[in-house]
Amino acid sequence: MYQENCHLFLVDDNQKRRAAISYEMSKRGMYVVPFEDVEELAARWPNDGMVLVSDDTDNVPRLTEQMLKSEKWLPFIAFSEQPETSRIVRAVNQGAVGYSDTPTDAEKFCKTVEEARGATDRIGHIRARALKAKKAIAGLTKREMEVLEGLADGQTNRAVAEQLHISHRTVEIHRANLLNKLGGVGINAAIRVLIESRII
Repeated sequence: MYQENCHLFLVDDNQKRRAAISYEMSKRGMYVVPFEDVEELAARWPNDGMVLVSDDTDNVPRLTEQMLKSEKWLPFIAFSEQPETSRIVRAVNQGAVGYSDTPTDAEKFCKTVEEARGATDRIGHIRARALKAKKAIAGLTKREMEVLEGLADGQTNRAVAEQLHISHRTVEIHRANLLNKLGGVGINAAIRVLIESRII
């Protein structure tokens, strides 16, 4: 039996399939809230739960973009009928904790959801930190990113200056600015934010 306190948010513009999936899930004790598209879900963005999102259109990138805006990561399973391998790989790279190519097969689809739920607790906090880091890094200028990447590679301020063909003093200014933008952290914490931002 699925955890009763975990809601499933279903995003699918195929009304017939959305109704069928909702019905099958509810028969198995799963509470499903259906939405036609990501924008409708965004208007009522939940604090927790899992998203089942149709991968027939551009729903997956729109969903991950919404997570970046809200700074709240929700585990999600993408699904579509007879997807190409490249589509599955792309969805997983964008953060999906599972993928189902059998949304019309109730038993297999529900099994995928339950297996993904098991993985969610292990990686949820990692994804949440990655989203927060990604948003923080997005606020840096191109030059600040270049300085941070150089420092993350273990280079000194002077080495970064030589590599970027700028003065040592300019590197120090960019370094101070980027550390301030990342919350007044030290360089080690800034490098950790950079690494975390690349998880997804």
